Amino acid sequence: MYAWYPMLVCLLAFSAGSGAIAQSEEHPFIARFTLTELEGRVVVAWTMQGGSTCDGSEVERSTDGITFSRVHRLDGICGDAALDVPFTWTDLAPPELSTLYYRIKLGLNDGYSSVRSIRYDQLHSADIRVFPVPSAGPVTVVVNSGAGTSLELRVFGADGRVVIERSGLTGRRHELDLSGISPGAYRMVAIGDGRIATTGFVIQ
Repeated sequence: MYAWYPMLVCLLAFSAGSGAIAQSEEHPFIARFTLTELEGRVVVAWTMQGGSTCDGSEVERSTDGITFSRVHRLDGICGDAALDVPFTWTDLAPPELSTLYYRIKLGLNDGYSSVRSIRYDQLHSADIRVFPVPSAGPVTVVVNSGAGTSLELRVFGADGRVVIERSGLTGRRHELDLSGISPGAYRMVAIGDGRIATTGFVIQ
């Protein structure tokens, strides 16, 4: 989860987890192929049509939809001569703040499933991220919090005064318009569930 810093003031978030979409025709061996975002992971689920085998099948992942790498492999006899067989694999370490693409490599020479994508807007390496930095206008703020956490967001200038304050925010991701604020160094603080997270950023 996330470590919140004691005292100070707020931040934000909003989970922009878009659902999976097919980007090509589905393989005839695949009856169903879905992606689901859960807390800190992505669940890849697919169903093999009856009569299809899956020995040597692989789950492949990409962050650009072009270059894929193997993240999971199925070994041994699997599938059924007559019945559809469901499979699931959980990606426990998806790259944070990315659009992720997944596909199934079917056996050794049976081709690939369609490509599915999902927006993964969760943090692992930090409590708060503000980007782009430096910025001259709108910024995106993401906080490592529960999707339903109620948050307060405050931006402090170098003199310690509050220049922006937002309350009643929920989710992990929010867009914040900083146009009109003087260039300089600022601090963003998020408060939620009695905990506090903070990060610095620069406006050009």
